[in-house]
Amino acid sequence: MDQEEMLNDLANRIQQMQIKAQQMAENRGHSLPLKRVFHAKGMGVRAKFKVNSDIPQHLQVGLFQPNIEYDALVRFSNARGEMLGDLEKDQRGCVIRVKTIEGAVLAPNDYSNIQDFLMINTPTSFARNPVQVIEVTEIFLDSVAKAPVRLIQKYGLKEAWRIFGELLEPLDGSKLLQVNQYWSRSSYKFGDTSVRYLIRPSTESKTLSAAQLLRSIFQSTAQRENYLRDKLLEELKENDLYFEFCVQFFVDEKKTPIEDIYIEWKESDSPPVCVATLTIPKQNFDQQLQTDIEQMAFNPWHTKDFTPLGLMNLVRMKLYDASAKNRGSSLKPFR
Repeated sequence: MDQEEMLNDLANRIQQMQIKAQQMAENRGHSLPLKRVFHAKGMGVRAKFKVNSDIPQHLQVGLFQPNIEYDALVRFSNARGEMLGDLEKDQRGCVIRVKTIEGAVLAPNDYSNIQDFLMINTPTSFARNPVQVIEVTEIFLDSVAKAPVRLIQKYGLKEAWRIFGELLEPLDGSKLLQVNQYWSRSSYKFGDTSVRYLIRPSTESKTLSAAQLLRSIFQSTAQRENYLRDKLLEELKENDLYFEFCVQFFVDEKKTPIEDIYIEWKESDSPPVCVATLTIPKQNFDQQLQTDIEQMAFNPWHTKDFTPLGLMNLVRMKLYDASAKNRGSSLKPFR
């Protein structure tokens, strides 16, 4: 099977997973249709993306011009494809969509002059390659209870243990969306260099006390269902939130590999450099914004300045396109 055949096969398999996930949701009595195989449950907010005034000259590429501010939208999400309560143990995702024209407003159905930054709150992936992403997802979708045995049967004990370690490491279900750090995991060509990017809170992180955590565990089902969303909204009623947008530079293929997204680019090898600030201003819950964002299709190939690198990003182009079309999302051609 050549590369194009592999990409088409993986795209077809993710469409089949979407159909199966929707059938499972209907069998459980969920009234809302599942829109995504991954990151099904999300929360959208308005934001601003401002490039630092002291950004280094060699990074002044495309939208990254000193002191320019752009309109943006942010979607926080739970990583799994099920519509579970927010206190379920899971990874968390964050995607930023930036309108790359200064002063222009970002409309929900606007696919012109945009930049998508997709991130998750772990620096590395459980998967060594794109095929393993689909294989492991299929196993968990078929049966979470049987997943440990099936992973061992397929990959052996050592590899199954590694996969579980990566999946379980960040699973603090009570950690607030606004205090997480989020990484791109994959690499991008940016100007004359290659980078990974991340965002991290630029204000002091607020964590739950032991008493607050205990109360959260014993909340009613209704309160637990949207716990992270509600805590984010509570914060945004009183305060703006700020994140540093940082890049890590490629050093060499051993310390900072392009293809191997399961290997972390350690900060000791490639210290993050802050190049912009993401501001989420005070705001109230906007149901229309949530509806609009759930119709949006995010993709790392929605870009002009961050060219995705590596096989995993090639697969993401095909998979995200197939996923968006399968769920009827409005989707415009890349670039």
